[in-house]
Amino acid sequence: MEKKNLFWQAALNKIVIVIALALLMLIPLHLIRNQVKDRSENPGQLLLEITNAWGTPQTFSGPWLSFTYQEADDRDKISYTSSLYPDSLKYVVNTSTQNLHRSIYDVSVYTADMTIDGFFVLDDKIPSASKVELIFDMGDLKGIQGNPSFILNGKALKIKSCAEGIKAEVTLDPGAREGDTLPFSVSMRVNGSQSIYFKPAANLTEVQMSSDYPAPSFNGDFLPVERELRPDGFTARWSVSQITLSSQSTDSFGVKMTKPVTQYRQTERAIKYGLLIIFLVFIAGFVVEFISKKPINIIQYLVIGASLVLFYSLLLAFSDFLSFGIAYLIASVMTTVALGAYFVAIVKNKWAYLLAGLVALAYAVIYVLLQMETYAFLVGTLILFVILCVIMFLTRNLKMDKENQVTAPE
Repeated sequence: MEKKNLFWQAALNKIVIVIALALLMLIPLHLIRNQVKDRSENPGQLLLEITNAWGTPQTFSGPWLSFTYQEADDRDKISYTSSLYPDSLKYVVNTSTQNLHRSIYDVSVYTADMTIDGFFVLDDKIPSASKVELIFDMGDLKGIQGNPSFILNGKALKIKSCAEGIKAEVTLDPGAREGDTLPFSVSMRVNGSQSIYFKPAANLTEVQMSSDYPAPSFNGDFLPVERELRPDGFTARWSVSQITLSSQSTDSFGVKMTKPVTQYRQTERAIKYGLLIIFLVFIAGFVVEFISKKPINIIQYLVIGASLVLFYSLLLAFSDFLSFGIAYLIASVMTTVALGAYFVAIVKNKWAYLLAGLVALAYAVIYVLLQMETYAFLVGTLILFVILCVIMFLTRNLKMDKENQVTAPE
């Protein structure tokens, strides 16, 4: 009896030490997570450098007419500035994307070929206005390629930059009067990055957009009324009426063209499962040690834990140059083979292959969980339940003696 009690006291002490070792692995896991964070923040600065030269995220609004008119009061004439927005406005946009490579990072940028058509309906004040300007608002003028074409009522306009974006002085026909229509068209090629947005600036604003970008994210205050997603790109159409706007200056809609999940985000998510894998392998090692009567000492547990942590460093390093899936496969195979050989050297029986298989299975399951969004927690919980059932099965023969002491199976 005394021998059995000593056996289980030693086993309990080892369990406590193994759990402490597993928790100790949180320190290198935290260091690797900080490295992932640093690398994920570096593209932000890199993106700023590239987009400042190529073109920043673009937001387009207009064009519209800004005019100055006078009204007489009791003593003098007072000048007022007002704006006239189009009655109809239609954008036709085609974007082509590419990746600009810098160091170990890729930045997605685009070039948009855009035509804008519409017309104004003159109000009662604009025919007598002293100054009329056509204004087109856009995010970053440095993204413009060549000379845009601005045509109003059949006449080409001379454009220049202004605080809002682009403007051109307009000379109305002497016979212009209230109710006359003034058609316009704009054509331009623009560089941009990350996103392209539009602000409704007409009684009816319509945008027809096509792109070769395969994973768009439609955002803003209005979603497309029509969309088609394809492996080689997408098409979308928006139609926004003036009466649906909450604010003409703040409402906008468009597309984000950035990768929804980078390799660093996926690596960070994988690290969150790191402690779980370490605990599972340690528990499996302890059970195998108990059943096979082949002891695994504390130093060997420490080496196993270090190998499991090093997996995430390998994953981070390979993902800088390869896709996340390939990097995950290489890192998991290297870790599984190394640990399998180590288990064979330690246990020296068939249980070593079971432990190596468990490591491979754990990495496979975690990869599946990383591909999930909605059901990741549910599937993970079910897997933990299955593991608990397996542990219950392996420990089912443990019994209590008459003195309430745990006895080892015969």
